[in-house]
Amino acid sequence: MSTETKTEFAARCNVSPGRVSQWIAAGKIKQTSLSGEGRSAKIVIAEALADLKRNLDITQSIGLNGLGTKLNGGPPPPISLPGAPSPETPSNQSEPARPDDTAEQIAKERLALAKIQTRRAEREEALADGRYMVREDAEAQIARTASMVLTTVESGFNGMADALAAEFGIPRRDVLHTLNKSFRAVREAATRAFAEKAAAIAKAEADVHEDEEEDDQD
Repeated sequence: MSTETKTEFAARCNVSPGRVSQWIAAGKIKQTSLSGEGRSAKIVIAEALADLKRNLDITQSIGLNGLGTKLNGGPPPPISLPGAPSPETPSNQSEPARPDDTAEQIAKERLALAKIQTRRAEREEALADGRYMVREDAEAQIARTASMVLTTVESGFNGMADALAAEFGIPRRDVLHTLNKSFRAVREAATRAFAEKAAAIAKAEADVHEDEEEDDQD
C-alpha cells in the first residue's frame, strides 16, 4: 500500500495542498483512503485516485492552472513498505490503475476546457466587432423585414385594383380578388422556402457543434 503526504499527492495531481484538504473535507477522498489521523495522515495513493475518478467533477472543480502538466512522465517511484510484495512479484490480482491516470485525465480535461473557452472568446470578439450576428437576432430581423414588405405590397392592392379596373373596364372587386388570391400563393411559397432554409441552417449548426465535440474528445 503506497502512501504520500498531502503535499506529495497534491503535486501528483498538479493542484495545491489546500485543494487536497478540500477534497478530503468534501468526502471526494474518503477517510478509508487515508493512513493515519489528523494532520499527519497520509494519502493511500491508489485508493484516493480511485475516489477522485468516481467523485470529482473535473470540468467544474478545476481551473486552467497547471495546463502544462507533463503527461509523458512516469509515475513517482512506489514506496515499499516492510512485508509488502515487490512491484515485480507476479500476483493473481488484476493490475491496479496506474497512479498517474487521474493526473493525466485532469490535464486532458483542462485542455478541453481551454479549447471551449478560447472558441467562446473568439465568438464574443467577432460578435462585438460586428462580423456576425446571433442567429436568433438575425431571424427576428428577417421576420420583421419580411412582414413589412408583405404589408407594404398588400396595402397597394387597392390602388392597383382601381388602376386595372379603369384600364381594362372590369369590376374592381374581381381585380382585387384576383390580386389577393395570386399573392396568397406567392406568400405560401415564400414561407415554405424560408422554412426549408432555416432547417438547413439548423442542420449545419448541429453538424458544426458535433465536429467541435469530437475535436474536444480528441
